[in-house]
Amino acid sequence: MGAFRIIASSFILVLFMYVCHQLVRFTDMDWWSKLALVLGLAFLFTLVIGTFLFFWKEKKLDHHWWRDLLLDTSLTVMAYINFLVTFVILRDIYAFIEYLVLPIPIVKLYSTEATGILMLMPVILLFMGNVVVRVGPRLVKVPVRFPQLPKELEDLRIMHITDLHISQSLPAKFVKKLVTKINSLKPDVVVFTGDIMDSFVEKHTEELEYLKELKAKYGVYLVPGNHEYYWDGQKALQAFRDVDFKVLVNQVADISLGEAVLQIAGIPDPAALHFQQEGPDFPRVQSQLQESSFKIMLSHQPSLAYQIRDIGVNLQLSGHTHGGQFFPWNWLIVFFERYSKGLYHIGNMRLYVNQGTGYWGPRLRLGTYCELAEIVLRKG
Repeated sequence: MGAFRIIASSFILVLFMYVCHQLVRFTDMDWWSKLALVLGLAFLFTLVIGTFLFFWKEKKLDHHWWRDLLLDTSLTVMAYINFLVTFVILRDIYAFIEYLVLPIPIVKLYSTEATGILMLMPVILLFMGNVVVRVGPRLVKVPVRFPQLPKELEDLRIMHITDLHISQSLPAKFVKKLVTKINSLKPDVVVFTGDIMDSFVEKHTEELEYLKELKAKYGVYLVPGNHEYYWDGQKALQAFRDVDFKVLVNQVADISLGEAVLQIAGIPDPAALHFQQEGPDFPRVQSQLQESSFKIMLSHQPSLAYQIRDIGVNLQLSGHTHGGQFFPWNWLIVFFERYSKGLYHIGNMRLYVNQGTGYWGPRLRLGTYCELAEIVLRKG
């Protein structure tokens, strides 16, 4: 952890030096304006890295208003810096290409006015991204077809929630609104594929009371993601059991529908192994599967798709990627995750990756949205 803090701090320092150099070195600002800009940026960068170092060290259960405010402010500033660095890089790339193609002065791109625009644009994007979050989860209906689907499972509706990230940065009313929306749809099954809790459960009794109101004809099922394990994973899983969620850790639940059997399997996130907890155990899960059943696997990580396919699963439901969450990561996510969002065919198995019902970090989504997926099983 100490090495990670040093690397993270060094990376932030390098970004700070690059942004400051590119924003003030070539402008026509006076000396005092340049100093004010550098000091302002120094404050923002220090706020981000300082806050994260503080919270990494101080994982206490006490709930002070100033802690929440400090964390929210730092996350918003982190998003601002993300956009600012992106625009500075894009401006520099454009200027370099323009210089090679048309070797003419590019003073306007580095003028005081241009610097002002670069500083203002992230604020506009922060506002736009916050509006998307405030709208709340968007219902996405996803018909998934299988040639050999039993007739009893035709039109079975599965409500898929993932990456809610219940924490101080996610308002409790967001969870309440989500539960109300799901219950109004009267789903057959509700599944959670990890990263639902992203804080100590003791701080979020209100949100858990809302989740307790979830209703589904054949039950509510959950598997842990990596973030559950960052905040005492066993307590988090017990809290979900206490609100009547069926927590699946290398386990399989059987649902009989007439002559058909629907099996819902679940594996924990591999991050569990780093906390000396039970990790994914594919042979154990496979031993519980029936050859004639229709099998659904809940896995936080879509990257486990090939291992899941090989044990005979029909449908995998995953999350984790957030679809990149906001610009520019919604474009770059494909370089980090082979299955970033949407529906994929992997041999005879189908994989659906939900881009996240909540959000991590700053209260914004840009280029993505908060997704509530309604998976509908169809034959064909």
